Amino acid sequence: MLTKPEEKREAEAETETLTRTAGVSYSSLYYFASGIYYLAVPIAWQWFTVVHIFATGILSIIAGLLLFRMRKPGLWLGLILFPVQLVIATTGFMTEFNIAGALQDAVSVSFLASMVVLMFFSCVTFLVLLDQRKNFMPVSAKPAKK
Repeated sequence: MLTKPEEKREAEAETETLTRTAGVSYSSLYYFASGIYYLAVPIAWQWFTVVHIFATGILSIIAGLLLFRMRKPGLWLGLILFPVQLVIATTGFMTEFNIAGALQDAVSVSFLASMVVLMFFSCVTFLVLLDQRKNFMPVSAKPAKK
């Protein structure tokens, strides 16, 4: 039978384009949405001094783009952003929840609910990325030399 030499098969296996799974598509969508949220909420409430939340929003959008393109830096950025997003959402929740009368205002309750949603989906996205980490393409895939 006609077969390709081992070196050529290994090189093709390393440089072939990887397909995006549903989990990675979900993670990409989550990072886009959370990035927009982290940029829109401080602007809507006129919190212009929370630069760390703006930076997290920008990095989340970049992570979403890199995850969409199935790049390893997107994986690492997404994994690094997990604790940052979790701390921001938890701190926002605890700060708003400890204000007297926060549960009587519809805007405050919706903000608290959005923080819970962000915490939940941040954890789910982290677990999905951990599961799918072997499916990501390195920055520069080069054929293996023997």
